Amino acid sequence: MYEFATKPHCPYCSFTRYWNLRRNKFKCKRCRREWSASLVVRGVRATTKEWRSCARAFLASRTILSVQQKTGLGYERVCKILNVFREIMTEDIPEPFSGISEADETFIGGKWANKRRHIRSHKSKRGHGTDKLPVVGVYSRETKQVAVRIVEKRCEETVIGFMCSRLAKDSLLYTDGYKMNRAVKKYGVKHEYVNHHLGEYVRGTIHTNSIEGFWGYLKRRLAIIGGIRRDRIYLFVGEITWRFNHRQITPEKQIERLIHLLSRK
Repeated sequence: MYEFATKPHCPYCSFTRYWNLRRNKFKCKRCRREWSASLVVRGVRATTKEWRSCARAFLASRTILSVQQKTGLGYERVCKILNVFREIMTEDIPEPFSGISEADETFIGGKWANKRRHIRSHKSKRGHGTDKLPVVGVYSRETKQVAVRIVEKRCEETVIGFMCSRLAKDSLLYTDGYKMNRAVKKYGVKHEYVNHHLGEYVRGTIHTNSIEGFWGYLKRRLAIIGGIRRDRIYLFVGEITWRFNHRQITPEKQIERLIHLLSRK
């Protein structure tokens, strides 16, 4: 499914044969250049072994304290490493989907009654609006993967534009009967929908049950984490989406995927 090196390779010519030098250094047998086993990503210096052990602990149990206990690294260092992992997970987006796909929107955020007092007092009248963040998702029935984006402004340009950007030319999109969703035909995408307002949820193979099932998966895991800052929530959404998309491969291949993404940063 993925192509990446399973052993150290030269960062200059990608050759996989090398000499082992002292102090965790290698020398390429092709270009004769030296490189260190340490990966420096966003100011975090750690050896490949430490990145790999953190990735294994993070995929097994995602909390900072559990990763710290299993790796023996400092708390602040683990925080930075996990933040880098979430960033590369968020950036690891699947290729545009072909075949049949489903698209839908949802809102994420805590309940109004559970927010802090200064937030609730800042806005005394809520009206019919919401402070929750709109999220757009596209699910592929062929690859069983999903592409997700948090949008600040819910309009045709952001919502429909993202849906169409994640679809190949030969794709067929299923949505609900929301009026804005019908604009996908203007982008040249084949489109069918079910009208939830009329009580229609399934018509043959036309439904959005798969993407709605992912929304439940996403919200359950966000609820377990709890207390996420608004400007950081996209990282946790990206992490949960990445775990969902790679659920069918073994933990070892997931670790190799993360190390491969690190080497490209």
